[in-house]
Amino acid sequence: MTLSRTAKESIKTAIALVIAYAIALAMDWDKPYWAGFTVAFTSLSTYGQSLNKAAMRMAGTGLAIVVAFILIALFPQERWLFIVFLSAWLGFCTYMMGNPERGYFWNVAGFVCVVICISAGPDAANAFDIAVLRAQETGLGVLVYSVVASLLWPVRSGPGFDAAVRQLLAAQLGLFEGCRGLRRGEADAAQIRELTAQLRQAQAHFIQMLDAAEADTFEVWEQASQWRAFRQHATALTTSLEHWRDSVLGLQDVDIHRLCPGINEVGAALAQRFRDIQGILDGRLPTTEPEQIELILDQAAAREVGAFQLAELAAAGARWREFETLTRAIVTDLAAIKGAPELARGEVFAGMQAAPFVIDQDRLVSAGRAMMILWGAYLAWIYVPDLPGGVTVVSMAAPFGMIMVGTPQLRVAQLFWPAFISTLWAGLIYIFILPRLSTFFELGLLMLVTTFAIGYFYAAPQKALGKAFGIAMFLVVAQISNDQVYSFMVVANTALMLPIVFSILLIAAYIPYSPDPDKHVLRLLARYFRSSEYLFASIGTGADPRRSRLEAARLAWHRQEVATLPRKLGTWVRLVNPELLPADQPGALAEVVQTLEGLTYRIQEILNESGGEYPPAFVESLQADVRGWRNDMRKTFDRLITAPGAVDPERFRTGLDAAADHMESQVQATLERPDRAGLSDEQGAAFFRLLAAYRGVAEAMGNYARVAAGIDWARWREERFA
Repeated sequence: MTLSRTAKESIKTAIALVIAYAIALAMDWDKPYWAGFTVAFTSLSTYGQSLNKAAMRMAGTGLAIVVAFILIALFPQERWLFIVFLSAWLGFCTYMMGNPERGYFWNVAGFVCVVICISAGPDAANAFDIAVLRAQETGLGVLVYSVVASLLWPVRSGPGFDAAVRQLLAAQLGLFEGCRGLRRGEADAAQIRELTAQLRQAQAHFIQMLDAAEADTFEVWEQASQWRAFRQHATALTTSLEHWRDSVLGLQDVDIHRLCPGINEVGAALAQRFRDIQGILDGRLPTTEPEQIELILDQAAAREVGAFQLAELAAAGARWREFETLTRAIVTDLAAIKGAPELARGEVFAGMQAAPFVIDQDRLVSAGRAMMILWGAYLAWIYVPDLPGGVTVVSMAAPFGMIMVGTPQLRVAQLFWPAFISTLWAGLIYIFILPRLSTFFELGLLMLVTTFAIGYFYAAPQKALGKAFGIAMFLVVAQISNDQVYSFMVVANTALMLPIVFSILLIAAYIPYSPDPDKHVLRLLARYFRSSEYLFASIGTGADPRRSRLEAARLAWHRQEVATLPRKLGTWVRLVNPELLPADQPGALAEVVQTLEGLTYRIQEILNESGGEYPPAFVESLQADVRGWRNDMRKTFDRLITAPGAVDPERFRTGLDAAADHMESQVQATLERPDRAGLSDEQGAAFFRLLAAYRGVAEAMGNYARVAAGIDWARWREERFA
């Protein structure tokens, strides 16, 4: 009989858990379920992923122990100062969980610190014993599962990583070809949205598999620095392709074949480079450095078109140079990895510098909610007489709270029912089966069968929550130890604790605002337009040295808001209940997100180019038009803050065309001056990119107004009971 992959992984988890319990009981360690938790929560689909998660759990536990000792030493008799600083640490860890690469490390560092501090009580010696025990059992779980996973059906991350690289490169080629098809009328916006979503998913999967492969695949670990360079370039290429997508949309009214006669050949050459990159993975190594693919403009044809068409072409050309440079860098990255290090490293894309640190509002709210949950549980423990579970309520509230606030899209009921059902199931085993067992062989067989069943039936990724709660609650309720005592109150107290903990979670979920997806989408839209309005008010101020640090921080804050909110909106719009809203809205909402992404790119271009030095003649000829247009856009953003569908698309388009025609005539008149107003080639390129960004913002706003006008936003503001 051939076992399935799911059965093999479930057997490995079950065997490792039984062995961990056997060692912990043989050493007469208290709370052996801590070792069981480590086995259950670090068992992933590949050996490398499990090792990576186990390492983060061990490192997080070590940091939690150090912080717990510091807090206990500083506040041995000050319970209020103690909980203030403990909650502050939990909030800090919750905020840091927003980092997708080290989120689990900070998750463990937060709730383990709470468990140690709360379980220790007023006795500092007890705190030391608990901390040492936690470290021992976490290390035991890591060691046991690592050995079992390496000996029993080991699944290395190497093949999966190679597939992830190929999938990423194929998704990048797919979006590039899709953009070419969009320009030729062979693709539509819905297909481009799907290709973009596939590329983002492939990018995230590649990053996850790279971390895993570095842990269990020697070839990847040996070339970790080269793979990290490839990751940087591939991530920048993904962003550049998304920018190129919006540049292609802006070229719909441009006769690109007349202005760039070789556009088809150039596009085919770059598509072939994508295929050559995929060929490097198959061993077809390049022998020479990749040649630069240039997009040549027909100067004679360019003199016969309008300024805005030239501006759009200049912006598209800048995007072209970005990902052309990045594809050359990726060729040399992979060539070096596959055995051709003599090729020179490609030119590094200038946009890869690390962004400055800026506080994220959503992560800050999550941190505040986690602190509120801990305070609620702590106050209930102190002031509620005979609280079921006692101090365990606080220890349970911390991990549950961090899970909930770290994934705000997760409803409290989605956490409660798996936990409650798991508790009832574990209670039946505890009451009717465990008392009949007399040897560890019988106990181990029960644990083996139970863990296998939970792991097998909850093997799907979307059921991971049920698997985690099922194993965890079974171990908590069973309370297996060398001196086993059975009491119905163990099950009763655990079952009664859950409504208390989840009541606190439910209250926190509605503070400071409702978690309903439709309401949250409205809030995110309001934040987006508020930040856009602020950024438009700042355009033209440049890098003024007289600007205060507070003003600079506010500008960085709003730039981050505009850059990140479309992605957050993309997560929330998928959760809007279609039964409460018109059936055609899910597609419209996805299009709203895409139009805002395009608007974001154009705003960023304006901010990047507006600080340049341009000849006075150009500035004077367009100053009044640009100022009036910018004020109109600010008023538009201001209306959209409170009413996302407030802009009439037809009136906006009419006003846009009139303003564009006047600005274009002004630019054309200035360009026709004999001295071209002292405009150098470099200044001209920058000026046209700025002009394209202004026009692009207006076009993106027109697209948003068209899509938003078809949504009944008034219904979204109605109060309803889910």
